[in-house]
Amino acid sequence: MEKAEENNIFDLQYYEKLGFNNFDLWSDKDVADFLILDYLNTYKKIKWAKDINESSFIEGQKRHIENYNRYRILLDFLDKNFLKLYSRLKKDGKKKILFEESKYFHIISEAKKHYQTRLIAQGKKDRLFAILNLTGYIQTNDLEQLVIFYLENKDIKYLRRLVFKIEERLMIVKPDYIVLTYDVFPIERAIVMIGRKLGIPVLVIQHAIHNMPNPVLDFKTAEYVLVWGNYFKEICLTKNMRKPENVYVLGYPHTIEKKGGSLANKSALVVCYLGQDLQRHNKELLKVKLGTINYLSEICKKLNIKFIYRHHYAEDRGFLMKKLPNIRFTPEKEKLENTLDKADIFISFSSTSLVEAAIRSKISLQLMNYPAYVDNFEKLGACNKSFKTVEEVAQYLEKIAKAPDAEEFKVGFNNDYIETRYDASRRFLEVIGKISKK
Repeated sequence: MEKAEENNIFDLQYYEKLGFNNFDLWSDKDVADFLILDYLNTYKKIKWAKDINESSFIEGQKRHIENYNRYRILLDFLDKNFLKLYSRLKKDGKKKILFEESKYFHIISEAKKHYQTRLIAQGKKDRLFAILNLTGYIQTNDLEQLVIFYLENKDIKYLRRLVFKIEERLMIVKPDYIVLTYDVFPIERAIVMIGRKLGIPVLVIQHAIHNMPNPVLDFKTAEYVLVWGNYFKEICLTKNMRKPENVYVLGYPHTIEKKGGSLANKSALVVCYLGQDLQRHNKELLKVKLGTINYLSEICKKLNIKFIYRHHYAEDRGFLMKKLPNIRFTPEKEKLENTLDKADIFISFSSTSLVEAAIRSKISLQLMNYPAYVDNFEKLGACNKSFKTVEEVAQYLEKIAKAPDAEEFKVGFNNDYIETRYDASRRFLEVIGKISKK
């Protein structure tokens, strides 16, 4: 059987024809392509992301393992003893849903009322959530080492062992449904593979914004895709060739409290620039970031507006603080909702948090000054205004500072882009119900 390829496009039907039940018979190339090389090859098609390659991926995996090893003895003790305790608790006979991470805790909490819930714990936060909610969990932190061994030695036995280990752990939980945050990385791809082998429906919930012309990393392998709005459903159908019956609009998967507000008290105005880790994909973009932040800070000083920077979780906060000694950062562990509450105006290139600010009726400005393609949020109805240069943003900030209140800046949010009218927790249960009937 020959793989149908056009410009190295991932072809899910090819792997379905190979048969996930016949994984042992797959060629070494097919195993490697499915589990890891599709991810790396997709980044090769994103011209500006030139620093994402095997070496950078290995470095990232090693950092994850170093963080895990730092607390490994404690975590191993916790894992074993909590599982012993949990195994003694009475089970209610309900069907089981295995969630990757505790990220969508509102959805998990609602699902827990109707199903037994389990976690794939990625760190301390997930384990704490599982313990407090008496939710069983498995962990996969140690398996990342197998991916590194493969990339360093190019010996396929490590990837085959990864799949075998994943099957072992899934058989401990025996879930009826698996819900992933990603379906692109090797661990998740192995989970998808075993889920399909065992006949367990695997769902992936959209975790971030995807731009239509760019290659899409996610949504390729999970049996069902849950997206934020019809715009992203169309991406799945046109770019990843998914079937309409396998793609559901979930809505925005986090609880949103919409807040407006008057701008009458000019002395209290706060602008927040929402950072992204674009320089991780291309080191040359760091200069753009630093220049943008410093320029916006100076403009805000002239307008008597407070300026703060919220760093992306994947950024090196200490490094940036050294590079930006005169910039005020949000507290290191401050929750996003607290940042969204304290500031009035938000600026970013393409951060999901910018769109969330718009959903909350905050003034949201998109600054498209990186040399990379990004959708125009203003045209999509997902922010107040979009600009090409920092000078244009400065002029608009001055206009806001002189305005008597916020009414003239308020815009209606486009629910075709991101559906905000759904209760995502209840919608999730509706989707599970529909899938169970298939």
